[in-house]
Amino acid sequence: MAGVISVAKSITPQFVKRIISKRLGPSPSNLTPWNDEGLAADAAVFSRSQRAAENIDGMLSTFSMAAMDSLLSLQKAKGAVVEFGTYKGRSAAILANRVAPDEKFILVDIADYLDLQAIRAINPGVDFVQCASREFRRKYPDFRSIRKKSRLVHVDTSHSYRDTYSEMRLCDELLSPEGIAVFDDFTNLNYSQIIPAIYKYIYTNRTDLCVFMVTDEKCYLCRKSHLNIYLSFVLQGIIRSMAVRGINDAMIARSGWHREYRAIYLRTKSDGETGDRYGEEIYGNFYAGP
Repeated sequence: MAGVISVAKSITPQFVKRIISKRLGPSPSNLTPWNDEGLAADAAVFSRSQRAAENIDGMLSTFSMAAMDSLLSLQKAKGAVVEFGTYKGRSAAILANRVAPDEKFILVDIADYLDLQAIRAINPGVDFVQCASREFRRKYPDFRSIRKKSRLVHVDTSHSYRDTYSEMRLCDELLSPEGIAVFDDFTNLNYSQIIPAIYKYIYTNRTDLCVFMVTDEKCYLCRKSHLNIYLSFVLQGIIRSMAVRGINDAMIARSGWHREYRAIYLRTKSDGETGDRYGEEIYGNFYAGP
């Protein structure tokens, strides 16, 4: 392990910037360029969201709060933010501060445990739809208005194989070109069916969804048209973005590279680890194309 870490430390921010500028080109106009400008404002927004979330019962960790908020802060295109599986609304509190007044913010759950008053104190425009995810197309009257226009869909429902596969299809219908789908409990092997359901959908359907980041709690997917953009942010900006949100021991990790699977693991450092990148000297390969 020590040898691998010493190699990873040679992957400098300057190296990553050269790769990005050579192979990637400019950031598209529907995403905010990641740089030092705006980090203080991001920290202030996250601090408000975190305080609200921590007053709501739930299992969303501070690490996941910071990761989700980091990605939301990149998006400036208007659309919709949708969550399936709300419980009392802890993750919804993180989403709420990032939804503009003229965007749709839709929370969906099969049961009404949601602390709607707490969420509306952050974002009064939120809608709550009580139904299963498989009924959402029929139960939500404005479904067509958010189809292909949702910039983030967070899924934390039953975790069954059938529902997860169905929710992948639903995300495919809803997500905009720059949209992100987030699936909870991805690495929780009490719900090991989540992993095969996600990858069966990816590899057996005509879809442009792909995984770009995984954590100890969640799986993050985007469309292939934006894969290099989000990979660039994970490689270049996610560590600093997490740090301004109070996560000072984050690192990214890979141990091999293949064109067919380029997702990056975002985690906390283990005891004795240094630097912020674990893995072989492979990071330049991430821009070789979808």
